[in-house]
Amino acid sequence: MKIEKVIEKDKELWKDFVRENCPTVGGFMQSWEWGEFQEARGRTIDRFFVVDGSEKVAAFTIVHYSLPLGMKYGYSPRGPVIALSSEDKFIEICEVIRQWALKELSHLLFLRIEPALSCVPPGLIGKNFKIPSYYIQPKHNHVVSLGKSEEEILNSFHASTRSNVRRAEKRGVTTQIKDKVTPDEYINFIEMMKDTCARNSDKNLYPSDEYFKSLFLVLSEDHSLDGKHRRLELSAFYGFCNGEPAATYFVLFFGDTATYLYGGSHAKYLSSKVTTYLHFEAMKEAKRRGMRFYDLGGIDPVRWPTLTDFKRQFKGIEYSYIGNIDIPLRPFLYKIYNIVRFFKK
Repeated sequence: MKIEKVIEKDKELWKDFVRENCPTVGGFMQSWEWGEFQEARGRTIDRFFVVDGSEKVAAFTIVHYSLPLGMKYGYSPRGPVIALSSEDKFIEICEVIRQWALKELSHLLFLRIEPALSCVPPGLIGKNFKIPSYYIQPKHNHVVSLGKSEEEILNSFHASTRSNVRRAEKRGVTTQIKDKVTPDEYINFIEMMKDTCARNSDKNLYPSDEYFKSLFLVLSEDHSLDGKHRRLELSAFYGFCNGEPAATYFVLFFGDTATYLYGGSHAKYLSSKVTTYLHFEAMKEAKRRGMRFYDLGGIDPVRWPTLTDFKRQFKGIEYSYIGNIDIPLRPFLYKIYNIVRFFKK
C-alpha cells in the first residue's frame, strides 16, 4: 500500500469515493466542500488516498491546527474513510498511514484520526497508537431512519413528540426552507442564539461568527442535484409562529444522511412546539431528497441531559464511535502536550 496526494484534478474521484464509502454519522466532514470550508477559515488542508495496487482503499483529509510555541498537529475528522470492500484491512491501512506520517509529517506533533468504529479493533492500540481520554466529535449520535413513509416515521416517535408535531400545526406554526441565508436572517439567528444561550445558564453553545460566515460562503451555492448527493449542501429551516420568526435550524445534506448542525429559538415561542416541528419538517425534506437517515446530532446524558432527552423522544438509532486515535509523531513532546492539557483542563 502507498499514500497518494489528492489534487484538484482528482476532485470527482474524491467525491465519488467518499460518497460511496462514508459513514452514516459525520461523513460530511470528509467531503470536498467541508475541506473548502476549512480553507475559508484560514486553515491548511491536505487530502490523500491510500492505494493498494490499483485500488483506492481509503481516503482522508488532514486539517492542520496550530499549538503554542509554534507547534502543530493534524486532524482527520471522521477519517480515514475506508472502502466498504476493504474494512478488514483497517489495521493495515492505519499502519501504512502511521509509517507515511513519520516520514512526511515529522514537523507535526501528532496526527489525529477519527475512524467510524464502534469498538477498538484488537491489536490496534499499543505504543504506536493512543486513544486519549477526551474526544473531539460526539461519541454518540441519535439518528432517525427515513426508510418508511412520513406517517410511519411520525408514528415511530414518542407519543408526546407525535402530539407536539400536531399541536404545532394547530398553534400557527409554519416553515420555510432556503438554500441561502440573507444578512437579515442571520441577524435574526444571532438573536435566537443569544436567547438559547440565556436558557442554558449563558453557556455559549455556538462557534464563532467567522465560522458561520465561512459556512454560508462555501455552501450557499447552487443546490442543483445530480441524484447522487456528491456535493455537501446546506439548507436553512425557518420556523414561524403566527408569522413571527420563532426558530432556525441549519441542516447539512451529504451522501445518505441529513445532519442537523446548529439551531436557535426564541423562548417565548417554545410552547408552540416549533423546535420539534422543524425537525420533522427537516426529516421530510431529507426523505424527499432521497436521504436514508436524519442525524439529530450528538447526545450525552451527563453533559447535555435535557438536549439528550429531547432527541431521544424521536426514537431513532444511537450510533456510538470510539472517538479519536492519536499517532504520536514526536513522542516525547506528545507526552508533554497531554500533561499540559490535563492540568489546563
